Order: sequence, then C-alpha cells, then structure tokens
Amino acid sequence: MNTGSVMLVGGPGSGKTNYIARLWLAFKAKKGALLAERLPTNIQYVDDAVRHLMARKFAPRSERNIEDGRRDFVIKVRGNSDAGGLKQISVPDITGELWKRAVDTYELHQEWIDEFKGSSSAILFIRAHTKLNAQPMDWVTARDILQMHAETMDDEFGDDDDEDEEGDGEAGAAPGPIAAPAVGSEPPVATVADAPAARQREPAAHTPPKAPKLPAQVGFCELLRFLELLLSDRPDGSKPRVAVVVTAWDMLDGDAKKAGPMQYLKKEFPLFAGRVQTPRRLDIELFGMSIVGGDLKGKREFRDSLKGRDLSEVGYTAVMRNGVMVEDEDVTLPLAWALAD
Repeated sequence: MNTGSVMLVGGPGSGKTNYIARLWLAFKAKKGALLAERLPTNIQYVDDAVRHLMARKFAPRSERNIEDGRRDFVIKVRGNSDAGGLKQISVPDITGELWKRAVDTYELHQEWIDEFKGSSSAILFIRAHTKLNAQPMDWVTARDILQMHAETMDDEFGDDDDEDEEGDGEAGAAPGPIAAPAVGSEPPVATVADAPAARQREPAAHTPPKAPKLPAQVGFCELLRFLELLLSDRPDGSKPRVAVVVTAWDMLDGDAKKAGPMQYLKKEFPLFAGRVQTPRRLDIELFGMSIVGGDLKGKREFRDSLKGRDLSEVGYTAVMRNGVMVEDEDVTLPLAWALAD
C-alpha cells in the first residue's frame, strides 16, 4: 500500500476546511475519482465542518491556537477504476493562521518542515473576491518586496539547483527559520505609557509608521516558494505536484468562469500568475472550486434551494478540458490529480 501526505496550503478564510468537509461528503457518497476504502472515526473537526454545511452555512475560520494539538485527516483511498492500488493519505492539519505567520515572519516549525520534506503533493487555495486578500500598495513597492525576498532566498538557500537545507531547530521545539524576518511585518509601535516622561510630549508624528500590509499576491508567491523549497520529488523522480485551487468560483461572473482560472489570476493577481507560469521544479495545475454551487452568505433563495438536498450532489470543480471550461461535479479532482501516479 502506498502512503503519502498532501499539504493543504492557504491563508485564513481561503477555503481549506470547507473543502475537507465537502470532500468528506463525496467519500461517504462514494462519488468521484477517489473512493475511500474505509471512513475513519477520529475526525471531530471534519464532522464539525460537515455540520455547518448541512445547516447551509460555511464553516467559520479556525480561531484555535496554532500550537494546539493536531487533528490530521487520514484516510485510505483508491481510484474509482482501481488503478494505482490503495493509498493511505494524510492531510496534515495546518491552520491558515500558521501560513499567515509563515509569510509574515519567514518562520515555520521544524515539525512542519519535516512534513513538507516527506510529501510531494500540495493544494494551494486562493479565494476569489474576499476582503482578506489585501490589494497591492503599488507595483514599485511590491517589486521591491519581492526583490528583497529573492535576495534573502539566495542568501539562505543558494541557487535553485541546490538541495534544501535542513532546519536548525529540533522537532517540536522553537520555530525553524527558513528565511530572514519578513519585510511586511509590523514593527512595534511605542505607546505613551511606555515612553519616558520627558518624551511623552513629543508629537504623534514621531511614532514609527506602520509597515504596509503585504499584498495578497506577494503572499501567494511566498507560499508557492515554500512549496518549491520544501516539497520532495515524487517516487518516480518527477516534479512535486501543486494543485492551485481558486475557491468561491461561483462568485465569478459568466465571462470570468468561461475564461478559466489562469485568466482570472492574470486579471486579479498578475504577479502570482506570472509565477505560476514559471513553475521551475513544480508541476502546477489550476482548478476552480465551488463547495455547494453558490454563496451560502448571499441570497436566502439559494440557501432555501438546498433544503432536503444531498450536499454530495451540489458543488463542482471547474477544470479546463480541450480548451473549454467545464463544471465537473467531482470535487475530488484536485486531490486525485495531485496524488496521481
């Protein structure tokens, strides 16, 4: 039996938990390119997410502490045609807050670095039309940030052809740095209470300004860089596979849906789109994803239309086939592609 680990990557609110919930419904209904051999029972957080969907609500953002106990999603699957045999896959439970911290600080616990090095597959989630996606401050600043990040990468890791460096920290101990501190992180701002009495009358203009928030697409590029640096080659020596999934696909207008994920990225996140088009040591495929086929936070009519329906029959994966975008009801497709032999 083959074993493997699939890394689910994305910031807070990017759709990871809701995808796991919808994937679970597909496994229970035995629908899709991947079929579950046996459903595990120790997955409380998945059941919680499923209950939200059954109540016609999206699962809320996880607010638990990053250092809380792990709740990995582990299951045995096989292709629906029995091709490739049985595989045991583990989806490590990495919160969006951890990824946000990793981008902001360039630090990742050694535990997770080891998880990456033991995996050759990942799914990177990019949510469409969300206020959590910070827009660029301006292109010159974004360019300067990326240039500084690239210089840091060269200093820490050498050329792209070099093997990944091992982290300095011990497993489960302090975070292991994988680059220098992030340019986009906020510096500490002194308060009046902290200042010496002689300086309390200084004008507010002397307070150090807050650093600009890192643009979403710069953060996406950084997440892809994490994957490029840390994922291992596949057993056959081929490149690691990364499925880039644009979630909330149903929020796009008809023309954007027909154009496909790459055109959407080029319009909304051109810097990241360019990075996807130059994958280097990664094999990248693009997908759109709608968990239930519409917006549960939108009009009540849509939520009412789901009453009494089997939620394993709603939602879809948007995928390009023969130059045409199609909406396939199989939500396992990104995972199946990432794991394919």
